[in-house]
Amino acid sequence: MALKFDKIAGNDAIFKNSEYIADSIIFNAIESARNDEGYELYSDHKNVIISTPKKGNRVWIWTSSNIANDTSKLIDICRFLRNCNIPKVEIYVKQDVSGNLSDLYALASLDLDYVVKDEFSLAVFTQKSREKTDMELGSGEEIIHIDRNNAEHKKMITEFYEQCKDEFRWNDGKFDRKVEELLNLEMYALVKDKKAVAVAAIGSTTEDYIRIKSIAVLKPERQKGFGTKICTFVSNTIKDKGHTPMLYSHVGNKSAMALWSKTGFKLNNKLYLLKIEDNA
Repeated sequence: MALKFDKIAGNDAIFKNSEYIADSIIFNAIESARNDEGYELYSDHKNVIISTPKKGNRVWIWTSSNIANDTSKLIDICRFLRNCNIPKVEIYVKQDVSGNLSDLYALASLDLDYVVKDEFSLAVFTQKSREKTDMELGSGEEIIHIDRNNAEHKKMITEFYEQCKDEFRWNDGKFDRKVEELLNLEMYALVKDKKAVAVAAIGSTTEDYIRIKSIAVLKPERQKGFGTKICTFVSNTIKDKGHTPMLYSHVGNKSAMALWSKTGFKLNNKLYLLKIEDNA
């Protein structure tokens, strides 16, 4: 029997199955982080939740482990995605079913005119301890709370990201939009000698967690402890709010992984990406 997907509300989206209790952090964090990006949730009300974008291309899929070897149901998921007409789909799934889904989507792509282009893991990190971490700033250093309505602050942030845009691939009209998105968040800058050398943005909030949306350090200023200081500061800020800090990081980003470990973050779980392009 083919799976039938109905649109559901975010509050209905966490499975009641016991096996998903440990994964609720992943769903809560990601769902909260995506609330403002225009996503819609669909479910078969038992085994699958699919989150599709109104714009962009990232699709999030949660499946129960008992569906991982059910080819017909997995193909139903593929067909649902095809019918959504999402260009260049990027599919994120849980790590424990990623191997099966990887093989299946590759096979199903032959029938559905999709081509699997890339695969990598996205790790979810949290700080379990609610205790604040000691931090000292050096001479000439301060951390300021960015006020988007302050012209000097906005100029400082814009100039900071101007130096990062090639590394972040914020070209082709993305730069202004990305900077504006970050300025709408709670932002902090580590300033040394009146110049921002590291910037952090705090993202969405769930009942227990607050996401660190972005941490960036100017390339010439790396390996000087600035990343550790700004990360520690925003983590302490989140703990002051009575929440647990969490963030996402690509597993292959070794420097970022080292920073998260150094500042007390622990790997909670992984999601898996299949980047798919339409053949047509």
